[in-house]
Amino acid sequence: MGQEKRSGAGWTFVASSESAAALLDAALDLAPDEPMTRSELANEADVTLKQLYLDETIADLAAAGVFESVDPKQDGEATYVLNADSEVLAAAEQFDRALGDRLDD
Repeated sequence: MGQEKRSGAGWTFVASSESAAALLDAALDLAPDEPMTRSELANEADVTLKQLYLDETIADLAAAGVFESVDPKQDGEATYVLNADSEVLAAAEQFDRALGDRLDD
């Protein structure tokens, strides 16, 4: 028997992570081909690096296709680029735009 997709699993992830919403929001403004370390992503999202290490949000978002891991940029620190073709990122952009438009009304 096939496995059913859980409705709301994405929202549950964002709501339960201390940094997921901030990282997704920051990702909307990042250049797709700009390599960024965990430290730089933490700074862009205005979350602590400790938070990112504890909850592994970047790794989870990479597994979801929002970020792609690339060769380390400096000091061997994990480095990522934005996946411009990410369905999750496209959905986040659409949500951001739609809600922003409604709130502006």
